[in-house]
Amino acid sequence: MKKCIILRGISGSGKSTKARELAGGTGVIHSTDDFFMVNGKYRFNPGLLGRNHGLNFEAFQASLALGIDPVIVDNTNTRKWEYQKYQQAAEAAGYQVEVVSVPHIDAKLAAQRNSHGVPEKAIQRMIDRWEY
Repeated sequence: MKKCIILRGISGSGKSTKARELAGGTGVIHSTDDFFMVNGKYRFNPGLLGRNHGLNFEAFQASLALGIDPVIVDNTNTRKWEYQKYQQAAEAAGYQVEVVSVPHIDAKLAAQRNSHGVPEKAIQRMIDRWEY
């Protein structure tokens, strides 16, 4: 059975590294962060967040339609509702879905490690709103 893996974790926790490992040579990774890349640089714009999440979901659905295996979702997904539509779409397409939570690390360390410059206070808010 084809597999969809939905990653959850704060910025800087190692989600993207885990996603690359899980994708191997045949899988595809869908990350909303990719839609904030401009000329090879990450340029976060909160006004584009909803649009970019929509674009990411459309690309995800296209991968499902193509039968790509595995399909990986690499978003923070701090709340269950944030990934439910991915889970439902994958299940409807006949995929086995696994939700993987990357363990939290200290917000200060995560701020130092994340590749997009997310500040410590924002990461702490992610931790505080985490839904188990």
